[in-house]
Amino acid sequence: MFDADADDGPLSEEEIEAVKQNERERLRLWRKRALYSTMAFFLSCASVAPFLAGHSLHAYWEWFGKYLVLLSMVLLPVFVCCAGLWWGAWCALCDVEKTYS
Repeated sequence: MFDADADDGPLSEEEIEAVKQNERERLRLWRKRALYSTMAFFLSCASVAPFLAGHSLHAYWEWFGKYLVLLSMVLLPVFVCCAGLWWGAWCALCDVEKTYS
């Protein structure tokens, strides 16, 4: 990032539109990543259920089930990070639109 000097003056209309467009693209990127990470996390959590006690695939818990739990544990921070960055991009876009409206 560069720091704006006090001597630069106000932004032109083209620069304002460029900033808004950049924020919209950033929001679109993180929304897509958050959606994909959410789907992956919830599918991995749902895939654990057939391996729990009382289900037909419980006999395979040692081979598959415990690794699916580990996969879910790995995907949880990915999901939280992507969702947090999506929220941050949304807040930044709101701030830009509010400031330059």
